[in-house]
Amino acid sequence: MRNEARNFIFSTQSPLRYSAVILALDRLGGKGELHEIVKVSSAILNENIPEPRVYEILNRLVEFNFIERREDNRYYLHQDEPNRKGLILAAKDSPVSYSI
Repeated sequence: MRNEARNFIFSTQSPLRYSAVILALDRLGGKGELHEIVKVSSAILNENIPEPRVYEILNRLVEFNFIERREDNRYYLHQDEPNRKGLILAAKDSPVSYSI
């Protein structure tokens, strides 16, 4: 999962933002609502990431099965440890980890 996630993140136009969104979910205990994820990911990058952009990033992560969106409209990291840890480590491989 780590290599797959890293390749995906670095193939995007905004690898820092994708990494920040993933790390924000981790800091929120593995789940969060859109407004919470916007706030934490913006703090990680020390910039205001527009909510529509975070929404788009979250939906792409859901589409590629890196995270889940459940009926409660929250976004979740996968519960199985290998996939969850692989995704977090891939996000930390990005340059965003150096700005934290």
